Amino acid sequence: MSYSTIIFLSLALLSQCHADLIADLCTKYNNPSICNQALRSDPRSKGADARGLARIALDNSLSATQTSINVAKSVSSPSNKDKIDTCIENFDDAVGNLQEAKPLIPKLDRPNISTLQTKGSTALTDVRTCSEEFGASEPTKLKQATNKAYTFIQLLLIIANTL
Repeated sequence: MSYSTIIFLSLALLSQCHADLIADLCTKYNNPSICNQALRSDPRSKGADARGLARIALDNSLSATQTSINVAKSVSSPSNKDKIDTCIENFDDAVGNLQEAKPLIPKLDRPNISTLQTKGSTALTDVRTCSEEFGASEPTKLKQATNKAYTFIQLLLIIANTL
């Protein structure tokens, strides 16, 4: 067997292991296709370990939650101002929790994993509060943005629970 054949087979095996990691994580998620798409669409996922995938999920969570703030501001009206203000405040809290979680990923020992899970769970509650505030009357654009943020934070928690 040639040296190049061995390298090719090794890379193929590494690629398969990576694919299995994402597949394994995503089977634990309530929507495996969204999980697969979110992780595989990020170029950093190629060859990433669980910490790398957690970083991707955290970055997506932050981005989606920040987008939710912008959407909330865009759908604000005099009739829903109080509810929108509550949403923005909660989204801001969620962003703060997610930002505090960011430095935990490189050093994920047991206490840091626990703190990451707590920060993620708190962010999840913050995001969910907006939808609960509106109930069935949540503006469609805001509901979509909130659901996306909620989805990514859930993904972060699933990955954190496997570390």
